[in-house]
Amino acid sequence: MVTLESGVQVVVVVYSRFGVLERLCEQIVDGVNSLPGARAHVIVIAEQPVDELRPGESEAERNRRREVLTEQLRMADALIVGAPAYYGSMAAPVKRFFEDVLTAGTAPPVDRTRPWRRDLLRDKVGAAFTASATPHGGNELALHSILTMFMHLGMLIVTPGQAEPLLLNQAAPYGATAVAGATGDQEPTDKETTAARELGYRVARIASLLRTGHAASRE
Repeated sequence: MVTLESGVQVVVVVYSRFGVLERLCEQIVDGVNSLPGARAHVIVIAEQPVDELRPGESEAERNRRREVLTEQLRMADALIVGAPAYYGSMAAPVKRFFEDVLTAGTAPPVDRTRPWRRDLLRDKVGAAFTASATPHGGNELALHSILTMFMHLGMLIVTPGQAEPLLLNQAAPYGATAVAGATGDQEPTDKETTAARELGYRVARIASLLRTGHAASRE
């Protein structure tokens, strides 16, 4: 559970079916935590929608579980969202997660098809990471789908930019990526894990600068 602390708080939201995105997530967390005062928190998206009752769970318990997730997002200074590239876009469970959480517990109620009407994530830093089976399996499009969601929510996008050496580095300038192979179990390369770690650090650093600026403006 994210709590209001003195340092910058980064929430990494990840959905991984075969483990590759979990590996990238671990590197991103390391990158965030390498910045003094920064702390990473991980939310793992389940296969079941947030609103779906778990076995033995009451509606009150479901609502509380959803409220905890909403509060974690609300307290974050930055979000780094990871989703596999399916059909050139983020996987459906990731989009559904944000639709459910961002419309939960609102007064007056907000229809779950209109999560952008709630400004819960406005002005927070946002970054993305993804993986696909092949080098041209939709990685960049999946990153763009996540970044587009951030734009609809009024977030401030952070990307790694073009990596050195320019025009020779295979990394995407829009976020961290990995090629998982046809069976989804290909381990990320050293370059891919390094890029993920650097993205985590970059997001934490920029979120920290923004947080410091906001604090100074209130003095």
